[in-house]
Amino acid sequence: MRMWPATAPGERRQRGQILPLTVLMLVVLIGVTGLAIDASGALFTQRFERAIADAASLAGAQDLQVAGSRNPPGPTQKLNARTHAMSILVAQLGASSTPSVTCTTESATGCSAGSSCLMAAGCTLPGTPYTVSIRTPSPSCVDCVVSPDLAVQVAITNPSFGLTFSRVLGPSQWAVRAASVAAIVHGRFYGVVSLRPPEPRSNCSNQCDKNEKDITLNGGSYVEVRGGDVGSNTTTYIPSNATMQLDAGFHLFHYDAYELWTPPPQGFQVSTFIKDPRYTIPVRVPQGSVSPPPTPIYDPSKGDGRDTDANCALEQAKVAGGYTMGDHVTPVNTLPITKVQCYKPGIYTKTLSNKDKSTAFLLEPGVYFMDGGLETSSVVIGGYWGGNPGVALVFNECANQCQLTANSADLLALNFGDSSPFGSGSRATAAVGPQGLVQTSTADPVLMTLLVVPDNNCQVVQPYPVACNDNGNNTLKLPGGGAVFVAGVQYAPSDNVKTAGNTNGQGIVGEIIAWTIYFDSGTLNLEAASSNDTGPLRLDSACSPGITVCNP
Repeated sequence: MRMWPATAPGERRQRGQILPLTVLMLVVLIGVTGLAIDASGALFTQRFERAIADAASLAGAQDLQVAGSRNPPGPTQKLNARTHAMSILVAQLGASSTPSVTCTTESATGCSAGSSCLMAAGCTLPGTPYTVSIRTPSPSCVDCVVSPDLAVQVAITNPSFGLTFSRVLGPSQWAVRAASVAAIVHGRFYGVVSLRPPEPRSNCSNQCDKNEKDITLNGGSYVEVRGGDVGSNTTTYIPSNATMQLDAGFHLFHYDAYELWTPPPQGFQVSTFIKDPRYTIPVRVPQGSVSPPPTPIYDPSKGDGRDTDANCALEQAKVAGGYTMGDHVTPVNTLPITKVQCYKPGIYTKTLSNKDKSTAFLLEPGVYFMDGGLETSSVVIGGYWGGNPGVALVFNECANQCQLTANSADLLALNFGDSSPFGSGSRATAAVGPQGLVQTSTADPVLMTLLVVPDNNCQVVQPYPVACNDNGNNTLKLPGGGAVFVAGVQYAPSDNVKTAGNTNGQGIVGEIIAWTIYFDSGTLNLEAASSNDTGPLRLDSACSPGITVCNP
């Protein structure tokens, strides 16, 4: 007789429960495995969609560039962009026909009426399971936030991606979506730059510091920046009775979060300082040098540096007829030689001054080290022979006695050659100095005309360089209005530049790079040193993984 062990009262009820638990765990395991398989398939589909969206957005964005300019795209460019993007979607997704991309009502943010393919919800691509949308301007931008009208966003959605295994957990399909933004992105080409960084904000109830107006337009000033942007390491002050005009496609960039101007122009904050380009400034060659020869030293108060009348007559003959005296009638090249003084390049230990309204000074080609400064209320011209080397004027950082002071000058014209506004010829080329051509150290070098030796205590750093003495750095004082025509780059990285003049002229100055810049009641046109009319085409990071701005 076989004896069975006795069991506890509740043990029999527990026997056999492992089976349903095992079945439940198997269901969960199969569901999780199926979820992983389906998620992998969805991710593969999303990558497929993203590749096609990238191709379509790039194809569309390339059509938004207006040839030879930075002007925003017009209806023709936008239609071409949408058409080109749709053709990629149709070809790559195997659509049976091509949906319309006609926009009947265009707004600043895109198409508000017309084909549903151009709206946020998108349209069904015939013969495919996909919904697509093409939007320009792009509603999502990171790098292209300055010019979303030069960007295209393409979104592709499979609203019914079928699930195989994970449907045991509930859903039978997912919506799988991918989007891409491509844009024409123009580089920044500054016509005006102020480098002074902000000081710590203290003792101020409205988020400010004493450096908040590094580019200032006084009341009544009109400044037009041609072919370039404006940049400030703090911000810009433009009151309602002053105007700063930028060409289409160019913008104002500022470092501080607040704005002190009355639009336009529109301002965009930058997250890093605009750097000092640290261009090379000519260095004088000391006496006793053989190669290169020493830089001549002149005392203009004793007549040193002035060329002979015979040589001066030859230089005068090179001056274009458009250069006139203060009466705007008498051509400089018709003055009697007794009313023309020509000066040779070298070191000027004392102020070179022309206050005789009937006399014109001509600066012959080369580099002038203006240790004593240049002061004029009459006419000073250099770089007057088009297509040939011009002049460069180098000043020491100072508060007085070594400045360029030309507030009331009849005419200060440097390196304009015989070109507009004096004629249809060409401007002068870069001056030849002791170390070679005086030009920017860039891939596409530009001549430099006015240069101020930097104050090493004034650096573009944070915290603010407390050793920097702003009151001692006031070297360049340019005339405004029709009295100033200075080509190329004016490089004064730690100098406080001031332009002043009447409102009747159309003066032109090349790019200004300075510590601060003050425009005082004048009319002035500023030219960027260089310009890039065709921007590079690239994908924007707006729809990249981990970026939250994508708005398909």
